[in-house]
Amino acid sequence: MTFNPSRRSLLTALGAAPLVLSAKGAFAAGFPNKAVNLVVWSGAGGALDTYGRQLAELLTKEAGWTVSVQNRPGGSGAVGVSTVLAQKADGYNILVCTGTLTFGIAQGLIPFKLEDLRYVRAMQAEPSSVAVRADSPFKTLDDFVASMRDNPNKLRVGGHAPAGFHQFILYQLGKIGKFEAGWIPHDASGKVPLSLLGGHMDVAIMTPSSGLSQVESGEIRLLGISTEERSPFFPNVPTFKEQGYDIVDSVWRGIAVHGKTPDDVMGKIQEAIDKVEASQDWLDFQKREKQENINLGEQAYTQLVQRQLATQSEFLKSVGLIQ
Repeated sequence: MTFNPSRRSLLTALGAAPLVLSAKGAFAAGFPNKAVNLVVWSGAGGALDTYGRQLAELLTKEAGWTVSVQNRPGGSGAVGVSTVLAQKADGYNILVCTGTLTFGIAQGLIPFKLEDLRYVRAMQAEPSSVAVRADSPFKTLDDFVASMRDNPNKLRVGGHAPAGFHQFILYQLGKIGKFEAGWIPHDASGKVPLSLLGGHMDVAIMTPSSGLSQVESGEIRLLGISTEERSPFFPNVPTFKEQGYDIVDSVWRGIAVHGKTPDDVMGKIQEAIDKVEASQDWLDFQKREKQENINLGEQAYTQLVQRQLATQSEFLKSVGLIQ
C-alpha cells in the first residue's frame, strides 16, 4: 500500500500520527510474536508437503520462528487459498502452493483472483516427466505416444490435479504426437507414484521428486523429462526435446500471503526467507530433492503468475474447459 503524504499531514494535525505509526512499527518489529501457520494446499506426502515441512523446519532454525504446518487439500488448491484468505492479513498464515494456482484460477476451481494474494517468494522449480513401472514395455516417449495414438482408450494416464501443469504437459505431447488422452487426477503428488506402482495407472505424468525413492531404486522408469537439456540430477533420462517433442517447462513451488498483508510484515517474511535460502541446510535439501533454486522475489514472482495465467487460459480454452 502507498502512503499518501497529504493523509500523513492530516493525521499529524489531528495528533493521531504518533499512535498509528508507533503501533504499526511495533507490530512489524515484533513479527512474528506467535506461531506462524504454513498452510500446505495438498495432502501429506509428496513434493509440496516435503517442501513445506522443510521450510517450516528452517524458518525455526534460521529465523527463530515458531511454525506449524497445516495440510488443507482439496478443490485444486481452493481449500488452502480459502483458509489463508479467511484469516487476518497479518502474515501469520502463509500459503504453500505450486504453479497449478493459475490453472485453478483460470477454470474457476479456485474462486479468487491473482490480486487476492501477495506472492512472497518462488523457491523451487522442477520439470515434469513421463513415468512408467519397471516392467512396462515402454522404453521411450515414442513407444508411449505410438500406443496412445494406436490404442487411445487402452492406457490409464494420470497425475497430480485436474487440468493442471502435468495434464498440460500431456496435452502438449498429444498435440505433437496426434493423440488424445483421458486423465486420472490425484489430490497429492505423493499418491501418483503409489497409484502407478499399485497398477491403478499405466503411465504417470509427474515431477520426478514425487517418486524419487522409487525412481532411484529402479521401480519407476522415466521415459523423458521436460528440461531444456539433460538434468544433472537425471543424466540418463533423455529430454522430451531430444526425442522430437519440443516441450520445455517446469512447475514452481513457493509461498504467498493474504493480498492485504502490509509491506512491513512482507519485509519481515522476506528477511526470514533470505536466511533460509542462504543456509547450507536449504542448499543440501534442494540438491537431495533434485530441485532448482529459482529464488524469485515478489515482483518477479508476480509477473510469472500473471504470464502463466494468460498462456494457460489459452490452453484451457483450446480444450473446452473454459469459455
